[in-house]
Amino acid sequence: MTTTHTSLARDWRAPRRSMGGALLGCLFSPWLLADDTSLKLDQQFVSAPSVESTTVAEMAKYGSKVEIIDRQQIERAGPSSDITRVLQMYVPGLYVAPKNGPFDYGTYSLLGGRNDDTLILLDGVRLNNRLYGGLYLDTLPANAIERIEVLKGGQSLLFGTQAVSGVINIVTRSPQTRDASGEVNLGLDSFMGRSGDARVERIVSNGLGDLGLLAYVSHNVSDGYQPFRNSAYNTSTKDKKRSYEVTTFGAKAIQGVGDDSRLELFYQYTDANLDFARAANNKKTTNDRVQQIATATFEQRLGERFSYFVKGHVNDWDTRYTRINSNDDGGIKVINHNDYWGFTDWGVQAEGKAELDGGHVLVFGTDNQWFKGQDDVLKIDDNNAQANALYAQLRPVFETLPDWHPSIGVRHEKISGGESATVGMLTSLYDLTSNWQLRGQFGSAFKLPNAEQLFANEEDEKGNRNLKPEKSVNAELGLDYKGSLLAGEFNASTTVFQRKIDDLIALDGIDWVNGEGRIKVRGIEVDGRWQFSPQWTLSADMTRNLVESRNGVTLSNIPGFFARSRLGFESQDRMWGVGGALRYIGQIDSPKKIDYGHYSVVDADAYRYLDAAQQHRLSLLVENLFDRDYSTSIASNNPRVDNLGRPFTTEVRYTYRF
Repeated sequence: MTTTHTSLARDWRAPRRSMGGALLGCLFSPWLLADDTSLKLDQQFVSAPSVESTTVAEMAKYGSKVEIIDRQQIERAGPSSDITRVLQMYVPGLYVAPKNGPFDYGTYSLLGGRNDDTLILLDGVRLNNRLYGGLYLDTLPANAIERIEVLKGGQSLLFGTQAVSGVINIVTRSPQTRDASGEVNLGLDSFMGRSGDARVERIVSNGLGDLGLLAYVSHNVSDGYQPFRNSAYNTSTKDKKRSYEVTTFGAKAIQGVGDDSRLELFYQYTDANLDFARAANNKKTTNDRVQQIATATFEQRLGERFSYFVKGHVNDWDTRYTRINSNDDGGIKVINHNDYWGFTDWGVQAEGKAELDGGHVLVFGTDNQWFKGQDDVLKIDDNNAQANALYAQLRPVFETLPDWHPSIGVRHEKISGGESATVGMLTSLYDLTSNWQLRGQFGSAFKLPNAEQLFANEEDEKGNRNLKPEKSVNAELGLDYKGSLLAGEFNASTTVFQRKIDDLIALDGIDWVNGEGRIKVRGIEVDGRWQFSPQWTLSADMTRNLVESRNGVTLSNIPGFFARSRLGFESQDRMWGVGGALRYIGQIDSPKKIDYGHYSVVDADAYRYLDAAQQHRLSLLVENLFDRDYSTSIASNNPRVDNLGRPFTTEVRYTYRF
C-alpha cells in the first residue's frame, strides 16, 4: 500500500554529520520554508542516530520539491486549529477547503490532484484508509505536531499507492531537552469554542544511552457555527449547528542504544464526538469515533557505509454513526443508531541504505501491509486485503559532473484482489550557480482500487473485483532562486507539472469501472518569499491547474486557479508580531458542473510575549476578517445546498512554557 517513512526531516540527528549536516542545510534553508521563520533543530541530545528519515529527506537533494511548515507557523493557526487549517494557511500549491470548520472533513488538491491523490502520513503511518481511500484529518490536533513536511509530485516509488500528486507527512513532537520542560495552552473563540492542551518532556541517561520521554494531551470542544444558509433549512430541522468535541493523548519514548542504535515507540489515542451536519429534517447526526495509532521502529548504523531500519505500525479506526430525522408532525425517525464503520491497517517495513564505492548510494526495502474494514451503512462484501512491495533506488555520483545530483528507482507492488503495479522514477537536481538550481522529476505512479470500489454491494452502487490499478505518468520541472532583492533576502520557485492518467477509476452509473482513454492534468505553481527588512516579510504563491475531460469523465473539485499572499511583521526583539493573509480561489466545479468558487478570504494574526523570558504568551487569530460568505463544497444539488466556510471568528490563546 505505502511505505512508512517516519519523516522527511527528522527531529533527531546523529553526532556523525558527514552527510546529515549538509542535508539539513539543504532542507531547512529559508528558500524552502513557507513563511518567515527558520526551522531550528539544535536542541537534540539523544546520542543514537536516526537513519530512517534520510531516505526521504534526501529527495530534496535529488530534485523533489519540499515544503516545511514549522512549529511557530502551526501556533499561529489558532488555538482550536486542526491540521486542515494549518495546511490551508501555509502550504504553497496546496488547495484545502475544510467542509464545515475545524475537525471536519476537507477537500484537498496538490499539483492538480484529486482528493485522494495525496498521501497523508502521521510519523510515516498512512492516514488514507483502504476502505474508501479518503483523507481523514479531522481528529488531529495541531498542538501535538512539531512540523509538517510536504513532498510534491508523483512519489509512488517510495510510498506506493495514492502518492500520485505528493505526500504530506505530519511529524509529531519529540523530546528535545534534558531538563523537564513543556507547555500549557488555553484558548477561546467567539463561538465559545474552548481548547486546552499540555505537553511535558525530558531526556535522561540510563545504562543503554539516552532515553527521551514525551507525553501530551488536548481537548477541543465547540457548538460550532451554522454551516448552511438560512434558506437551506426546513422547518423540521432541529440541530442547525455543527459541533465537535475532540480529546487526544499521546506518548513517545526514544531509547538510544550506544552510539549506533535507537528504538522509538509511539502511541496516540483520539476520542472524537463529531456532528455530521445536514440541512433538512436533522435532529441528530453524529460520527462518534475512536482512533488509535501505534508504531515501533528500530534503527541501526553498521559502520560508516550501511544503515537500516525496521518499523511496524497499527492504525485502528472505529466509528459509530447515528442519524435521527425530525418529522413535520414533531415525531422522529431513526435511520441509523450506532451503526459501525471502521478499519484497521497494520504493516511492517524494512529499509537499508548502502554507500558504495565511488560515493554511489543504494536504497532498497520491502513494505508489507494488511487491511481489514467493515461498514454497516455501506455494504461491502470483502473486508480484507493485503499489499506487498519491493523497491530500490540508486543515487549515482559522476565525478565529471559534480553539480548534478540524479536518482533512479523502481517499485513493484502486489495487492490481493487486484492487479499488481510496477512504477519507476527518475529525479535530477542541477546546481546552475550558487543562486540557481534546476530540478526535475519523471516517473510513473499508481492508485490501487479501494475496498468500496472493489466490493461495494448496494442497490445504487456495485463494486468491480476486476478493477485495474489507476496508472499515471508524472513530470515536474522546476527552477529555484535564492539570493537578494533590493538588499533583502529573496527566494522564488517555479514548477511546471503534467500528469497523464490511464485506467481512471470512476462510476459509470452505479458500477465502478476503469475509464477508457487518457486524462491529462497540467499546470504551473509559483511561490516566493521576500524579507525586505529585518522585521518585514512578504510571501506569495499561485497555482494554475488545467484539467482535460475525456469521454464524459471530468476530474472535479480541483480549482482552476488559486493564490495566497501573506505580509508579516516581527519586532526587533521578537517579543511581538502581527501578520495578515489573503487567499483567492477561482473557479471550482463540483461533479455536477456547479461552480462554487470565485471568492477571497482575509485572515489576521498577532502574538505578544508578556515577559522577557518568553514563558508567557498571548496569541490572536482573526479568521475571515470581512465575514465573507463562501462555499467549501456542494452538499446536495436538488435543491442546491452549499457547505459554508467559517464566518468571522476571533480566537485568543494563552501559552505558558516551562
